[in-house]
Amino acid sequence: MKFPCLIVNLKNYREASGDDAGLFLDYAVDLLDLGVGVYVAVSPIDIARYAAGEEYREVLFSQVFDVVEYGSYTGHIPLSRLVDLGVKYSLLNHSEYKMPHENIKELVSAASQRGLETVVCVDSVEELRKLIGLGVKPAAYAIEPPELIGTGRSVSRYKPETVLEAVKMGEENGVPVLCGAGVSSSDDVKAAMDLGVVGVLVASAIVKADDPYITMKAMAEVLANYKK
Repeated sequence: MKFPCLIVNLKNYREASGDDAGLFLDYAVDLLDLGVGVYVAVSPIDIARYAAGEEYREVLFSQVFDVVEYGSYTGHIPLSRLVDLGVKYSLLNHSEYKMPHENIKELVSAASQRGLETVVCVDSVEELRKLIGLGVKPAAYAIEPPELIGTGRSVSRYKPETVLEAVKMGEENGVPVLCGAGVSSSDDVKAAMDLGVVGVLVASAIVKADDPYITMKAMAEVLANYKK
């Protein structure tokens, strides 16, 4: 992954499903010229479609995978399938899809061995501490207090002490930390970066914006000012 980064989680919003998911991927490709990581996490229903060619390979994220191999896993998403599709990145353990910690450990380890990078979401510093204690070392962690998700109240402004503690823990253990939950504007992104994170995870603030491209670009431009 490239840092600093902006990850746009399309969730399963109608505005960003099917053909419309491609618009956000196009935006991400266009914004790569800023020199920062710009990624789009698409629905599992859409990922095979957008992984089919090379066009989106550097910006395409899976929202999740939850088993390692192909097999008798009705309704599950195998890591092996994502790897075979050429997907290079995935979220794990989002607050809307929590996983047992031992499963996360297995999935992150298997993904790392196969060249797929993961961003593991945590809902608290305590969860971050537990996963680090288990030896879980993804490409990055994303701190997202669930009570702020979708509220427009950014964790970087309303819980800065949580972000600072997470960043410190990440630095001590050699894992970058992003933040999400309520990040709604370029000012929120700047506030987050000033706390030491390496990027942000955003959903509704971009997907449901009056002009998603302009909002996405404004956030990515803030990140460009923090390039090392």
